[in-house]
Amino acid sequence: MDNKPNSSEQTDTINLSELFYVLLSRILTIVCVTVLCGAVAFAYSRFFIAPEYSAGCTLFVLNRNNENSLTSSDISASNALVKDYQILAGSRAVIEKVIADLNLQYDESDPGKATYTYSQLKSEIRVSVPSDSRMLVVSVLDKNPNNAKKLADAVSEVLVSQIVSKMKTEASIIDYAVVPTSPASPNVKKNTLIGAAIGFLLICGIIVLRFITDDTIKSDTDIEKYLHLPVLGTIPLDENEEPKRKRSEYRADMKKAKTLYSRKGDK
Repeated sequence: MDNKPNSSEQTDTINLSELFYVLLSRILTIVCVTVLCGAVAFAYSRFFIAPEYSAGCTLFVLNRNNENSLTSSDISASNALVKDYQILAGSRAVIEKVIADLNLQYDESDPGKATYTYSQLKSEIRVSVPSDSRMLVVSVLDKNPNNAKKLADAVSEVLVSQIVSKMKTEASIIDYAVVPTSPASPNVKKNTLIGAAIGFLLICGIIVLRFITDDTIKSDTDIEKYLHLPVLGTIPLDENEEPKRKRSEYRADMKKAKTLYSRKGDK
């Protein structure tokens, strides 16, 4: 009777408990790589990324149809127009006026003066809308904290004037910006944690991949487990005398032996 294992028995399976112990045996490597990646992310964020400061103003906008009373439709209309205000904040009408008012154009006679182009200033402006609110928060992200405050105030003032004159809507500045004392970016702590997490996942992935693709016979237990053959005895050899062989090579040898045995049996 042929005791040859079926295909499902020959298929190698991943032993989760064995995988766990493999990861546990490499815990020192995992910790070292995790700490190293976190340290690299910390150093890069702390010393190689220029800090940027954020300053913002709070604006109140309201669309009023009746000068004497405020209706629910006025509030709904104001909420619907918030997106328009966000687009207006990045328009040339607002940004170019801010550049002109603050004299931020390039001047050959004063090359050290802070200058901004339309695209540069637009990339620094952020407009956010708190949920269920008619407020606008206009903020500017700049490498200089004093410039961030001046630009946020100027953009808010020009934006309010444009809303009142062009959109016929009530708008006013509730809070002017203050000079920020700490940078808004980069977030060193967050970047460090992300770097450590990437290092942890990377080294674990490499260890798991090596474990899955490792197809060598290391002990007599592996012969019984993967080749489904009983071990009658073992001969201890020096590791340098014979290298480890892959399971597929053992299976090929077994197939050849069975083929030769069957041919002799036919004779």
